[in-house]
Amino acid sequence: MPKPLFKTIRFLPLALLACLTAAPAAVPAPISVASPASPVLSESGITQCLALQSRLSSPKIALSALNAKHQVIASQRSLEQAQHQAQIQALKSENERLFYVAIISVLSLLLAAAAGFSLLLRKRHLQLRKLSEIDALTGLNNRHAATEALNQMTQQRGPEGTRHVLFLIDIDHFKRINDSYGHHTGDEVLVEMAKRLKTACRPTDLVARWGGEEFLVACPNLTREQAEQIACRLRTAMAYTLNTANGPHAVTISLGLAPIPFFEAPASNTTAHRWDYALRMADTALYASKRTRDAWVGYWGAQLPDEATAIAALEQPEAAKGVVTVMSSVLSIVPLPRSRSRTPQLKHRNAEVISA
Repeated sequence: MPKPLFKTIRFLPLALLACLTAAPAAVPAPISVASPASPVLSESGITQCLALQSRLSSPKIALSALNAKHQVIASQRSLEQAQHQAQIQALKSENERLFYVAIISVLSLLLAAAAGFSLLLRKRHLQLRKLSEIDALTGLNNRHAATEALNQMTQQRGPEGTRHVLFLIDIDHFKRINDSYGHHTGDEVLVEMAKRLKTACRPTDLVARWGGEEFLVACPNLTREQAEQIACRLRTAMAYTLNTANGPHAVTISLGLAPIPFFEAPASNTTAHRWDYALRMADTALYASKRTRDAWVGYWGAQLPDEATAIAALEQPEAAKGVVTVMSSVLSIVPLPRSRSRTPQLKHRNAEVISA
């Protein structure tokens, strides 16, 4: 309802009361005692006025109640909206937290999987590397692994007066064992020899199957006397009796040794400084020991005069008096014929070492 109209209705009872008071009486009043100065309204008129005022006030009260109800409803709606927004925000926060947790979990799983896969690859790589460096029959290092170890050993110099020493070992009459008792028995001999050789050597020694029935041992930091003692120990430890269907068969070895570097304090760029030179000397000593069998022979170089002497000593070490010291388990060594020396045959076997 418009406010001007509401005000007009509000004061309408008072206007009606004023009109009733001012209107003249229809019937002349009888003469009576003097009345009060102010006009007197009748009781029925007052009642009518009050009733009219009450009817006119009812819309205002209803409007106030309606406004109050509307405010209550608006407040409730605002509260519900606030609660709804709070719930939405809480759900968003929870979703974000779950999303981050899921991302972290996935990344953790991926990292764990990558680490596991890396460890698996490393384990497989180590297994393959071990298989590539181990002789399948004897369990010793193979020729490739021995070559790598000798390259590293050459770079390390021992205390004064000591040198690394190479021992080349060959089983005597191994071909006869294979031909007489079969290759299976020959394999058994190789396995037994490898077991005895590993037991007789120190943990720091390099023990390898060099090829066929040949074994290689490299011992670091030995004097000449210690090298002789080890040669005697290896020869004794590897000799044993093989029991066959045809009776017992004695298994013995021949051994050749040479130090690395072969000569005392050679220049690092000389032929005699490399371990393959010492290997060729050890092979020559092995061939000399096989002329008597069940024996060992060693060559130990002194001070090297020049490069030409080193090459000449490689061909005929027994003839290099004052330059090469000959050691042996036999009283005398039969000189090697130059044409039968095994040294030229080693050139193709050591090509990979020389090129390295």
